[in-house]
Amino acid sequence: MRRRLRLWLVALLLLSGSLPGCNPFAPGIDPDGLADVNLLGDPTSIDGFFRLFKNAYELRDTTLYGQLFSRDFTFIYYDPDLGQDIQWDRATELTTSYNLFQAVLQINLDWNYYTQLDSTPTEAVVVRNFNLSIEEDEQTVWSGTGRANLRLRRNTPTDPWKAYSWFDDSDF
Repeated sequence: MRRRLRLWLVALLLLSGSLPGCNPFAPGIDPDGLADVNLLGDPTSIDGFFRLFKNAYELRDTTLYGQLFSRDFTFIYYDPDLGQDIQWDRATELTTSYNLFQAVLQINLDWNYYTQLDSTPTEAVVVRNFNLSIEEDEQTVWSGTGRANLRLRRNTPTDPWKAYSWFDDSDF
């Protein structure tokens, strides 16, 4: 009798596993899953743009990082030793970032408050403060704060934001 009961239970478990939605050991299947969720950041919103920026930097991923910039992008910073602004294009920004990402152990980027946020559906001027720490090796950690003055644009209100200008005002 016990053997027969055990066979029935095994058969019932096997059968329930083969019927859709009847597996007692697995949750139900959501056909959409995470289709509408971008865990790294959704650049169709300004907050999502900054989330993707943070994740690209911290993951040290130039493929993600490159999605943030338009083809005509310009990076600008003030060099106090030369007493002038220095600027470069998108290709130089991506090469410089790639070299940084490869040379360090870890990067932490925290976006703080917005100093300025002016936007239309297709243009935005965003000034945002940040904290950045870069662990070069186990003994060397660089930390600083700054303010990124970004100009963003997109063709339509549903397109992702892309930076076309970034003036970096930081203490690095």
